[in-house]
This record gives sequence, structure tokens and C-alpha cells, in this order.
Amino acid sequence: MRLAFVVVALAACGGRATDIQPTLRIADRSDAEIARLIGAAGGGEMFSAQSQVDALSLSTDKCPLIAVDGDVVTVTGGCVTNDGVTIAGTATITNPAVWAQVTYRDGADTLYELDQLAFTQQGATQTYDGSVRITDGLATYVADLTVASGGEELRSDLLYRCDRNNQSCGLDGSGLELVGAGGVQLSGSVQVGAMAHASFTLHGVDTLSVTIGGGCVMWQIGGTDRQQLCQQPL
Repeated sequence: MRLAFVVVALAACGGRATDIQPTLRIADRSDAEIARLIGAAGGGEMFSAQSQVDALSLSTDKCPLIAVDGDVVTVTGGCVTNDGVTIAGTATITNPAVWAQVTYRDGADTLYELDQLAFTQQGATQTYDGSVRITDGLATYVADLTVASGGEELRSDLLYRCDRNNQSCGLDGSGLELVGAGGVQLSGSVQVGAMAHASFTLHGVDTLSVTIGGGCVMWQIGGTDRQQLCQQPL
């Protein structure tokens, strides 16, 4: 589990409420599912979608098909790369910051729109569906993104905004949903920089409290003895 907030300074915007309801009983979920929820709370799946698409800007392969019209890039799959990766679905990126094929308009929003964009390698498929918007001079990320991986779908409904002066970021107003199982709402904060630290809570039917610091990810489910004392992020 790679926690994206160790490298990106973002946070939730006050006053915004997710439409995801706190219906997930976290104690019923496996350690692997809990690890995925923690990573997604840190924006991991949102940033993974962005990085997977942006990596294609450096491709010299004929797969996927890439078309540029002004400041809009369209990526179309339905093919296999020279490295054996099967790409399906489409992605549209408006005003991308890292694509050399497009002149970035400073101050304008960047929008990623993903329609069943899927990468399959060595029998494993990861599918992205939804959108990620970067706004406010790269200070705010807004995502409504569903990622299917390992036979399970997770929706990230996130709004991140940071105070860049003190690198303190809040998660209030965001939510996550294990599709078909239930959702959680997020509260708490992350502190990013040379030494990453985070303390946040996932609120479902029960609560999962997470603390990250000193190279450890620690969590506990309220009202139970189920916990993880220290685990280094992968």
C-alpha cells in the first residue's frame, strides 16, 4: 500500500459533504480491505489514476491511440502494448500539466475523465471509471472515481485542499465506498513533508482510527481488540 499523502500536500475542503453514507461495518472487513481503505483515504487510488494516465504521455508505442485537439488529449484503448499490457476503455485529459503535446494553461483547471479505462498485466486488471479535477492553482483535487481491482470495487468521493504554509491537510467532507458492502465518511488530517504524519478516522457503522508516523501505519477498530500496532507502508 503506497500512501499518496507522503508526497502530495492536499486536503478536504470545509463545508462539503460526501453523498456516501456511513453504512460499512469495518470490523467485518479483511486486513487487506482495511489497508486498501486506508490507502484510498490518503488519495492513493485517485493519484494512481492520474499517474497511470500521465505515464502514457511518454509512450512511443502505438498502443494506446493518443489524439490531441487543442488542450484536450484523448486516449483510446482496445489494444496491447509492446510490453504486453492490455489497455481498454478511454481517458480524456483537459489541460494536462505534464503532457509535452499540450501547452499547459497556468491557472486553468485540469480534468481527467476516465471511462472504464483498464490496464491488464500478467492476468491482473485494474479499471478506473470517473473523474479527477485539479483546480485552485493545483491546490485542490476533486474526485469521484471508482477503481475495480482484485474483484472488488472501491469508490473514492474526495475533495482535498491544503494549507501549503504549514502542510496541514484535512479530510472532512470526503467518503469511501466498498461497492456492494457499504461506505465510510472521513475526518482528521495529514501532515506532509520530510516526515509524513497522519491521524484520521473512517466512520462507518463502527470507526477505524488510523495513525501514521515514524514509518509506521497503525490502526484500531473502536470497541474491539482488533488493531495493527505498526506496519511499514509498501
